[in-house]
Amino acid sequence: MPEICLIPPAGEPVHVEEAKLDRRVSDSADDARIRSLIAGARMHAEMVTRRQLLHARWKLTLDAFPLAGSGTPMPFAESVNIPPYAVRLPHSPLVRVVSVQYLDMAGALQTMPTSDYAVNQANEPALIAPAFGKIWPIVLPQIGAVTVTDDAGYASPIKVNTSGGSTRQFSVIGPVTWAVGDRVQFYCSGDEAATLPAPLDADSAYLIETNPSPGVYTLTDTAGTQITFTDSGEGNGRSFIGIVPEGLRNWILLRVGSLYENREEIAILPRGKAEQLPYIDGLLDPYRTSMP
Repeated sequence: MPEICLIPPAGEPVHVEEAKLDRRVSDSADDARIRSLIAGARMHAEMVTRRQLLHARWKLTLDAFPLAGSGTPMPFAESVNIPPYAVRLPHSPLVRVVSVQYLDMAGALQTMPTSDYAVNQANEPALIAPAFGKIWPIVLPQIGAVTVTDDAGYASPIKVNTSGGSTRQFSVIGPVTWAVGDRVQFYCSGDEAATLPAPLDADSAYLIETNPSPGVYTLTDTAGTQITFTDSGEGNGRSFIGIVPEGLRNWILLRVGSLYENREEIAILPRGKAEQLPYIDGLLDPYRTSMP
């Protein structure tokens, strides 16, 4: 797809210490190699499933808006279908469409009002189509005349600074923003001692209470009690807002383990036979999305 990553993910969904724990590695001599293997495994998982694990901002570039024609039916087509004039966004899950822009016939860059298009965020891949009673605008007949910018992914790293005592604020590293009242969860990646900033609990949900400055938030629990952080947790890219599915994280750990333990192109098993564990890539199956 003709796309550019404008804001890349801020880190990896699996921390090097979690991968070391999985491989029972106790020293730091191979940290750089393991970190590189995590990045490679994550990119492969994203390529196969067309899913963005940590939040990133993408720009899709098209020569024109799709033309109308006969639709492509989906299951339950009486209530859901993929219109041929819809733009399909390459990365799931979609968080939000930032902008839809195009060059008009005078060559000037225009931004479509959000009221002129509708987004089916529940579909994977997500769809953008003209709103009821609207049509795509006429664009300059030139390559790259249409761009769609969107945020996609599951989670972003967070940071809490309690060096001067307790605090109610935490910051999010990444392009995605949250609104007051949004329901959020957190997870932590690291060794067996890794923890979220206290008193956060990975099994609990929280509500965004305020957004005092860009990228900075405060929380309440679902009963309305304000959350005051008493420590910073592990930090350093180990604590995240949002949840990357465990199946995807487990696949990354398995792939890293395989690459770490087998430094050659193939692994020779007893009696000279080389085999791949057949179930490993199957862990990605529930998360695959397709593009035409």
